[in-house]
Amino acid sequence: MSSSPRQIAGLTLIELMITLTIMSILLAIAVPSFSALRQRTALRGAADQVLSVWNLARFESVKRNQMVKVGIVTGANGAFCVGAATTTDAADSTPCDCMSAAPASNVCDVARYPDNQNDWKKVSLVGVTIGGTTSLSSTQPAIIEPKRTSLTDPMDKGTISLAGPKGSNFYKLNMAIDQLGHGVLCESKTATNKLPEYSSRRCAD
Repeated sequence: MSSSPRQIAGLTLIELMITLTIMSILLAIAVPSFSALRQRTALRGAADQVLSVWNLARFESVKRNQMVKVGIVTGANGAFCVGAATTTDAADSTPCDCMSAAPASNVCDVARYPDNQNDWKKVSLVGVTIGGTTSLSSTQPAIIEPKRTSLTDPMDKGTISLAGPKGSNFYKLNMAIDQLGHGVLCESKTATNKLPEYSSRRCAD
């Protein structure tokens, strides 16, 4: 029985170059899309955490029958955190110390986020107006009263504004609080790029 020579299949240099070119094109298309997805996911997660702290503060205010203050604290190199603590002063103007897990005083005995700054996933704080705050370096809390979970001072209503990680797109979400204490996430009209799921919830800032 005679045997026929075995055929060896392989890529020619031209076929290999074409394959690499196509892969390069697909990669060039995919990288920006992945980067935008990463920005959106990180921003939505961070905003959800801030809203969660606010909603927990309202719940705990009723449960404990105490006023609860919720505020933002900023630190060096863009570090920031959100904390909630009980208070007996309706005019309390000092946020609880959410930067420390166990501070010596002014403990966030209701909630604090994050435990580690890396949990923000490079989301940045770009604005705070709750509590009558006018500067990120001197923020003031908004105070929730326990009977109706509204604000003790209606003028404390405002927003906490977050921007997605730096990249090819600019996304911005706000947690807006009204005088009745309702918190909602909405997309800032100043955002260059839009999040489709927030198309019906836009904020002015």
